[in-house]
Amino acid sequence: MGTILGLSCGMGTAIAALPLPMWAGTAAGLFVGGWALQFLGHYFEGKKPAFMDDITGLLDGPLFLVAEVAFALGLSPELRKEVERRAGPTRWWGKVAATDLVPAVAAA
Repeated sequence: MGTILGLSCGMGTAIAALPLPMWAGTAAGLFVGGWALQFLGHYFEGKKPAFMDDITGLLDGPLFLVAEVAFALGLSPELRKEVERRAGPTRWWGKVAATDLVPAVAAA
């Protein structure tokens, strides 16, 4: 995983060093390519994207990512407790988080 991250950062640095029209075109191409891969994945999965039913589904992914990063950094612990109270304990790297387990879930 570290190798992939290093390669991604190196490629991003190389793209950012290009002249404006080239890096903007490259960024736009990568963005469109990423969306195409998402739709291809949904095709093979046999499910349509959530935003096809409700446009607010486009906000779910970024909001989820921001919340997970904030929780991982230890920010807003009271919000994390409320999310875990409503949804159950979260998983972090394949293990159930040991912090703040809901008694009803722990007893089950």
